[in-house]
Amino acid sequence: MEAEVVESKRILECLEEAKSPRRILVRSLLKSRNKLRAKYRELRSECKRWRNQAAAVEKSRTVWRHRALTGEGALRDEQAERAALEAQLQELREQSAAREAELAALRTQPTVPEGAEKKGR
Repeated sequence: MEAEVVESKRILECLEEAKSPRRILVRSLLKSRNKLRAKYRELRSECKRWRNQAAAVEKSRTVWRHRALTGEGALRDEQAERAALEAQLQELREQSAAREAELAALRTQPTVPEGAEKKGR
């Protein structure tokens, strides 16, 4: 079997027959241009929407970061105040224990009878 070589035939005899009429080309080009413009407008609005979203997220993060840092500062202040109060409470407990020991010591001391003071006069 031998392969037959088939030559392609030109459908159009002259180049002028292949050109589309200008009225059809203009309409086609305008349609294409309008589609591209609409696509560009849509992309531009989507891009703007994403930029606005990113700005809103950044603003929100900044607000939350500020609130967190402020809260951390307040927490540190409250912890320092609490530590000071606990130290003061511990000191008061020690003083109270010392006074209770003094009181117990005074209660165990022998009391002087009332008549003994009068005899000395």
